[in-house]
Amino acid sequence: MINLTYDIVGSFLRPEEIKEARKNFKEGQISREQLTQIEDHAIEQLVEKEVAHGLKYVTDGEFRRRWWHLDWLKEFDGFDTLHFTKEINGTPNEIELGTVTGKIFYDKEKVHPELRAWDFLHSLAQKYDGVIAKKCISGPNMIFIDHFLQLGNKETPYYGTDITTLIDDVAEAYQDAIRDFYDHGCRYIQIDDTSWTYLIDDNFLAKVASLGYTKGQVLNWFQTVSTKALQNKPEDCFIATHFCKGNFKGNPLFHGFYDSVAPVIAEIPYDAFFVEYDDARSGSFEPWKVLRNKDAVFVAGLISTKNPVLEDHDELKARYNEAKKIVGDQIALSPQCGFASVEEGNCIDDETQWKKIDLLVSCADFI
Repeated sequence: MINLTYDIVGSFLRPEEIKEARKNFKEGQISREQLTQIEDHAIEQLVEKEVAHGLKYVTDGEFRRRWWHLDWLKEFDGFDTLHFTKEINGTPNEIELGTVTGKIFYDKEKVHPELRAWDFLHSLAQKYDGVIAKKCISGPNMIFIDHFLQLGNKETPYYGTDITTLIDDVAEAYQDAIRDFYDHGCRYIQIDDTSWTYLIDDNFLAKVASLGYTKGQVLNWFQTVSTKALQNKPEDCFIATHFCKGNFKGNPLFHGFYDSVAPVIAEIPYDAFFVEYDDARSGSFEPWKVLRNKDAVFVAGLISTKNPVLEDHDELKARYNEAKKIVGDQIALSPQCGFASVEEGNCIDDETQWKKIDLLVSCADFI
């Protein structure tokens, strides 16, 4: 039974042994099995620490991932990535973008790395009374963002220009994946999808228009595929979504307010909505008043994972109550994002990370 009061978004700063092991694996110095053993040990230590710091819902910190989204999307047949070097904030970075290469589907006969990762996390959580493991996966919209809007493709090798069939296949792939996790004991899934905030940024909207699409058209893709992805989900499987305005090494990628996208997102039958609200650039909570009469939890992301300054407890309480007046009593508290959307992590240190977690848990006195 998921009863959200406070929770984390999912990723944690990677410990040095993980970074070193991934480097050694990439260079061929250790095997996949050796890398997995090192990851397992680090995740076991992480879960122990999460519980010790008072978290009720635990994740594996995304310790097995390079990217928060692409490593999950690679579980689907018909999806692959392209590698680039791109300058971001004055520094060259190795990045990947996803592309549709064939028919999208989730092969239930395969041994999926993400399913194996879930099984291990679930086994760790079961050692503690009252602790539940959460599986974080990226959302279906990211496929469309990368293939059509980032790469500028007008069609795909398998679907041509048939977006409708692509949407149906992506949705079915998610349905199959959700059922697979459920059959392995998963009852709490978080679907991360920053695609919505691409569409509140004027610069990106100009790019959308230059490619011949409209904002309304793309929003329709997103709402349709996200809604269909949740069809046939088990009733006792709690599925949340999270989105923020981008988080690459602690830097935001997009700017704007939620007003135009909140009503669209709120129609998708998620059980909870984790939304970034850690500074003034997020705007007011008013766009989310649409959730007031819905059976869903608004999770206010008031604690920054990008800014090393520790928030003030009383100021968090005031902001939380401000949001509560607008969205109603079904409200919880969280950080605005994970601590490491990519393996390099945000620009904070490990000690600050755990101080932020302790602050979150301490806020239980007013939640």
